Amino acid sequence: MAINWLLLLGWIGCCCWGIGDWTVEARASQGLHVQLPHGGWLIGRHRTTHSGRHMRAFMGIPFALPPVGELRFRAPIEQPGWQGERLAVQDAPMCMQRDPFRRDTKIDGVEDCLYLNVYTPDPVIGTSLPVMVWFHGGGWQCGSGISSFYGPEFLLEHDVVLVSANFRLGPLGFLSTETLDCPGNNGLKDQLAVLRWVRDNIAAFGANAQSVTVFGESAGGASVTYHMLSEQSRGLLHRAIAQSGTYFNPWAQPAHEGVAAGRAHKLTELMNCSQFGDDWSAKLKCLRGKRAEDIVAKLYDMFVWDFDPMIPFPPVIEPEHTGAFLTLRPRDAPLPHGQKLPLMIGVTAEEGLLKTAALLNLPHLMDEFKTYFDQLLPLVLNYDHHELEAQQQITRHIESFYFKAGHNYNKSNHQNLTDLISDGWFVAGVDEYLKLRSKSLSPTYVYLFDHKGAASFSEIFKGGRNEFYGACHAEELQYLFPIGQQLFVSAVPTRQDLQLRELMLRLWVNFARTGDPNPIPGTSNLPIWRPTPTYPVEYARLGSKLDSDGVEQLPPLLRMEVALLQHRADFWRDLKAHLPASRQQRKHNEL
Repeated sequence: MAINWLLLLGWIGCCCWGIGDWTVEARASQGLHVQLPHGGWLIGRHRTTHSGRHMRAFMGIPFALPPVGELRFRAPIEQPGWQGERLAVQDAPMCMQRDPFRRDTKIDGVEDCLYLNVYTPDPVIGTSLPVMVWFHGGGWQCGSGISSFYGPEFLLEHDVVLVSANFRLGPLGFLSTETLDCPGNNGLKDQLAVLRWVRDNIAAFGANAQSVTVFGESAGGASVTYHMLSEQSRGLLHRAIAQSGTYFNPWAQPAHEGVAAGRAHKLTELMNCSQFGDDWSAKLKCLRGKRAEDIVAKLYDMFVWDFDPMIPFPPVIEPEHTGAFLTLRPRDAPLPHGQKLPLMIGVTAEEGLLKTAALLNLPHLMDEFKTYFDQLLPLVLNYDHHELEAQQQITRHIESFYFKAGHNYNKSNHQNLTDLISDGWFVAGVDEYLKLRSKSLSPTYVYLFDHKGAASFSEIFKGGRNEFYGACHAEELQYLFPIGQQLFVSAVPTRQDLQLRELMLRLWVNFARTGDPNPIPGTSNLPIWRPTPTYPVEYARLGSKLDSDGVEQLPPLLRMEVALLQHRADFWRDLKAHLPASRQQRKHNEL
C-alpha cells in the first residue's frame, strides 16, 4: 500500500511523541491557551469528567515563590509571573510530609510545592462561572490539594470552576517561635495567597472573582472558619463550606502561650541547632541549613503516645505585625466578618473512627489505652494543659457519661468509645460554632452525613476492609471527589451510593452558585434543605445505613431533623461551663 508521507508527517506534527531523542510537541487547542494579567500564558490540557463531559485542566500553576533556602519558615511571597508560555499539564508534587493517620514511615513530597490547579468546563461561556476553592484535610501535616485524590471528575459535571491547592504542612508550614523571627501560620498564609491569586487571576479562566466559595474538610474545614475570622481574608470569599472542622475543635485551636515555642525549641534540639540559646535568628538559620526531609521526619518525635497530641504544629496567635494572620484567640475576637457569609457545615455520624478504628484493630494500642486511660485521655482529647486536679475532674465526668457500664468496649461494642472521640474531637467544636452562628444574619445549612457505602474510610485508618463500624471521618469525600478510584479499587458503588453522590454534588454546587443548596423551585424533585433558623439547629441527615437489598422502601437520602446530636453536645457545653473558674479564665475554657 502506498503511503502519503506528506499526510503522515502532518499527522505526526499534531501528536506528542517521544522517540529516542526526538520529541514532537503537540499543538494545543486555542481554548487551552490562557493569558494571565501579568502577561504570561498558560497552556493547559483537555480532560473529561466521569461521564465524559469535556473540561480544561491547568495544573501545577505556581502561586508563590518556592519556600526554600532563606524563604523556609517565612510567609509566602507572591509569584511575580513569567514571560511567554508555561506548560500546565500535570500535577505538581505534594508538600513534604509524613502521614500519621495512615501510620506511614516514609517521607513524601518536596519543599517546592506552592502550586495550584484550575479546572473549568470546556467550552466556557462568558466570565460568570462560580468558583469553588478546595483546602484539603490531614491535620495540617499531610495531604495534598492537587493530587488525583481530589480530582475534578465529579464536580466538573456541573458548571463551576474548581481551584485546588497545596499549602505547607507540619513544621515546614506551622513552626512558630512566638516571636517575629518566625511568627507562624505560614500554611494558612499559603492558603491566603491562593485566595489572593484567585481574586487577581480567575477571570482569565471564565470565572467570577466575586463568587468564590471556599470549602474544606477536617483541618481544611477549620481553615475555612479561620479565613472567615481573619481580617486578611475579608472580601476574598463569599460563601463557605466547613466539613468536619472549625477553629473551636480542640486540635484546631491556637496553641497556648509557650507551647509552640517549646516545640520549636525541641525541634532545634532534635536537629542539633539548640546551641544558640535564646537566639531564635541563629537557630532558624541553622534549621534552614538542614535537609527538609530530616526536619519533617522529626514530626513523629513530637508525639507523646501513639499519634497524640494529634496536631503537634497547630495554628498560633502571632505577635502584632504587618501580615499577621491571627492575633487574637477566636473566643476573644470580635464577631467575625464570616458571620455575614452563607455557610454550609456538618459532621459525619462516627467521626471518631479516625482514632477508634486503630484502637479496635491494633490490640496493643487498646491494651495501653485501657490500662493508662486516666493518663492518656487528657492527651488524646487535648485537655492535658489543665492542672492535674482539673484533668481528673474532666475525666470522671466523661467516664460517668460515656462508660456507665465500664470500659468493656471492643469491635462489637464500640459505639460509646467512638462517640466519645467523635464528640471530643469534632461534634463539640462544631456545636460551639453553630451556637456562634445563631447570631448571624446569613443562612446556615447544617448536615449530618450518615451513610453506609460500599467502602469506608475506616479502612484507611486501620479498620479492616470487610467490617463496617459507621460513617467515618472523611467518609463524605468519596461522594464529592473520585477518591475511591485509588483508595477503594475493589469496592463497587451501590445504587444508593450513586444516588447520594449525585444529590451531594448538586447540593454543594447549588450552594456555590447562590448560597442556597436547593435548586430553583420547580426545576428539580430534590428534597428541600432548610437553613436552620434557631439553635438547637435544624439539619439535613444525608444518606442511609439501610442496605438496599431486601428493603422495600428506603428512606429519602435527605431528611430534615432537629437538634444535632444535642444530648451529647449539651454534655460538652456543660462540662466546659463547670471548669474551675481560675483555670477557665486563664485557659479560655478550652478542651
